[in-house]
This record gives sequence, C-alpha cells and structure tokens, in this order.
Amino acid sequence: MYEQDQSPNVNRLTTEELIIMNIGLNARALTIGLAFLGVVSGCAVDQRWRSAMQEGNQALRSGDYTHAEESFVSARKEAEVIDPQGKRLAETLSQLGEVNRELGRFPRAEALFQEALAIRERVYGPAHAETAASLTDLGELYRLQGLYTQSEALHQRARDIREQVFGADHSKTAESLNNIAVVYQDQRRFADAEPVLQRALAILEKQLGPEHSTTAITRDNLAKMYQAQGQHARAMPLYQRALTIHEKAFGPHHPIVARNLENLADTYRAQNQYPQAEVLYQRAVSIFKKSLGNDHVDTAEAMSRLGQLYELQGLYSQAEPLFQQAIAIREKQQGAESPHVAGELKNLAGLYQSQNKLEQSEDLYKQSLVIYEQSVGYDREAYVKALKSYASLLRRRQRSGEAERLEERAKAVLKRLSLENQSQGKTAADVPLAPVAPVP
Repeated sequence: MYEQDQSPNVNRLTTEELIIMNIGLNARALTIGLAFLGVVSGCAVDQRWRSAMQEGNQALRSGDYTHAEESFVSARKEAEVIDPQGKRLAETLSQLGEVNRELGRFPRAEALFQEALAIRERVYGPAHAETAASLTDLGELYRLQGLYTQSEALHQRARDIREQVFGADHSKTAESLNNIAVVYQDQRRFADAEPVLQRALAILEKQLGPEHSTTAITRDNLAKMYQAQGQHARAMPLYQRALTIHEKAFGPHHPIVARNLENLADTYRAQNQYPQAEVLYQRAVSIFKKSLGNDHVDTAEAMSRLGQLYELQGLYSQAEPLFQQAIAIREKQQGAESPHVAGELKNLAGLYQSQNKLEQSEDLYKQSLVIYEQSVGYDREAYVKALKSYASLLRRRQRSGEAERLEERAKAVLKRLSLENQSQGKTAADVPLAPVAPVP
C-alpha cells in the first residue's frame, strides 16, 4: 500500500496510554477497562482473564498477531464466564477486533467491534464515553477501507458524546476532532480538515500543553495536511517540532520517534533531498528493528519507504531486497491474502517495470489485483493505482485492448468513490455499516 506517490501516515489520536504502550489503536480502551475492573477483580477466573489480556497485548506490541489472537480468544472465554454484564467481554472483543484489523481481516474486525459496541450501549448507555470508544474503533476501521461517509458519521457521534460527557474544550473531544479531520484529509478535503485540526490543536495546547506528546500528534497531522498539498515549507517545522517533543518524551529509540522520522523523510524526499531522506529512513528502520523486531509490520513499512527512495534514484539493486523483505514480513504477519501484501507486491512490480523486467512485473501486478479484488473493504485508491500501473505496462507490451479495460475499471472505481464522498451530512443511524463490495 506504499506507492511512490504515497501520502504520509496519519495517526489516529486516542490517548497518552496509546503512545506509551504502543500496542495499537485500541490501547486506550483496555487501559480504562482494566482501571475500572480493578476494584472488582480478585477471583481466579478474573486473574486468568487479566493474565490472558496482558499476554495478548504484549504479543500485539511485539507484532506477534497469531499469539495475540490466541491470548485474546482465551481471554474472551474467561470473560464470558465471569462477566455476565459484558464489560470485560467488550474490552476483549475490542482487542480481538484490533488484531483482525491489523491483519486486514476487515469483515471479522467489523463484527467484533460491532459486538463490543452493542455491549457498551446496553451496559453503559448510548451516550457514554466507553460507547464513544467503540464508535471510534468502527470509524477507524471504515476509514482504512475508504468508507468515508460511514467513518465520518461514527467519529461525529463519538465527538458528540465526548462533548456531552467531558465538554467542548476537553482533550477527549479534541481527539475526536482530530479523527474527523483525518477522514477529511484522506478525501483531500483540506479546506474542511484544516479548521478542525486547528481547533483540536488549540484545545490540546490549552489543556495538555504545547509540548505534550499527544498535542504533537495533532500538530504532526497538520504537517501531513500541508505536505499533501505540496506546502513543504509549512510542514517541515511542524514535523521537526513533533520529532523533538517525542524524542524528549520517549527517548530517541521509541517507535513513535521512528514514525516521526519517516514523515520528515517523506518531506525531504518530496523535495528531492534524497541524502537527508535516506539518513532518516535508515534510522527509522533501525529503531523499528530494535524496538519491535525484524518481523514487525512497522519494520516492513519503513523498509518499503526506503526502497521507494532508492527506486527514485535508480538504485534498483538496493531497492529490490527491501521490497522483498517487506512482502515476506507482511505475508508472515498479516497473511498472503492481505491487501497490505497487495500494496507491497505492487511496489515490487513497479520496480521491475522500471527495469524493463516486464514479465516479472506483470505477474506481480496480477497477484496484487487478485488480492485486492478478493478482499472486502480493500483500499480502493491503492487498487486504482495498481490498475493504472498495470495498464501502463500492458501498453508497453502493445496490448492496448487489455490496458483500456483496466483503465475503464479504474474510472468506475473512482466514480464510485466520488459518489460516496459527495454523500455528506448523514448521521450514523442513516449510514449502513456493511462494507461496500469490491468492484468486479
């Protein structure tokens, strides 16, 4: 999913615990849940649940999704025995949903998140902070699939709840504002995104302080918005400030620092400052390897970005092993049928196309498209780029008829995306929660 013209990573803001624990998008909910449940825990079954949850989160933190899933499944069984009200069960389902989201199993993640949401609405009520947490989980899942209308509606509901519970100027409300802005950014609705990000940033600076690491995430997202518009001079100092804050808060070898380095490197790359970008990408790869392991998906992503930099410079022999390693890691951690793997295959296909290795390139494009088309809720913008890249290869091979069919398919997907993006202003009750099926 990491094309040469990729947009930088966008952080979904949750809470400080997410940053510190670095265990995924649902870390905040688990921390709150455990804190609440601490006053009623003590029985042996409860301790087994807590132990399984802790083991699952440790595995999730290290990128061992198979072990994480096994632990959370065990925790779910314990929760179903000891927690008839479902509070522990909701926490467990949320973590299972996170694992499945990381593995690209979007339908399974959706079912788990919806079950957790139903429990929280029943136990806590529809206007509780825990309910807002589940809405945020679903909203992020739909954003990752390009289902922006659904995503925006859910994040708007979460914001409304947090405004009611915490107040309009609370940091929790600012988190939801950040998430709404990210949905706008993904759609390149920069005029809508900027004031929402600015408001979130103002709240966080007032409530948490301008040097707080959570504030730095929203500032980082503002930089990403400027970068996506080619305003590198505005993005650069924001990225640099976020990097300085996170290095101070977490040390120079933390994964969040590595992500800051990637974003800063992306800005240098966009300005053709390749030596500066290379140093930062290499440092990011090193940090991810040491902190998360050689086989973590974040390591794969950093390798892929470095490979793209080398490809831009014509350093094909240096780019190829990085793309190959990224594919191997994602296949191991997320499964060979994951859309994340499809993105990496497309990157390697593009590299071979640049080297005029057209047969090898075509095989990889075909593999990539098959994965996208068999995935429910795949990244359709990445799919369109794969279709267009493959079409350009076919034209080079004098197969214009096949190329035209792929180009028409790409236009159809883009038209569908455009129609979806035009349907704004719906409430969550108006929005169907089922993902859109892939275009045949």
